[in-house]
Amino acid sequence: MRENMEWNYGLYPGQRAFPWLYPYGNQMNYWNLWNAPEQMEDEMDTKRLRELYPLMARRLQPYVEEVCTRLEYPGSMMYDEYPDQLSLLRKAKEVWEGARAGEDFGEKEPAWEQLQDLIGVLLLQEMMRRRKRNRGRFWGMG
Repeated sequence: MRENMEWNYGLYPGQRAFPWLYPYGNQMNYWNLWNAPEQMEDEMDTKRLRELYPLMARRLQPYVEEVCTRLEYPGSMMYDEYPDQLSLLRKAKEVWEGARAGEDFGEKEPAWEQLQDLIGVLLLQEMMRRRKRNRGRFWGMG
């Protein structure tokens, strides 16, 4: 019997064989977008505009998305009507710690104080995008 990795033709776990087939994530996400063409257009616009981000913002964006993904549950502070400043600062610090662990900045590693505002803006922008996308799904609960 063959090993699982042998059937994947050298792909690492989680890597899709045909990434162009579902450019917006997994198949279920694609079906949801297919049923809402305006949402698919928004996702495409977001993807195109993120390609224009400065280098540091592009490097930090995956860590911002990771933190926001962990915040996507009913009752999360992301869906609060008025999120508090301290929680946002903690999440921004969490993004920075993840980026420091996952990226190799070398000798030119910026200080937290230099990136605090950039991470905060990226975090707020991603939270706003997800709030808009999930409006009605988590809001009105509780």
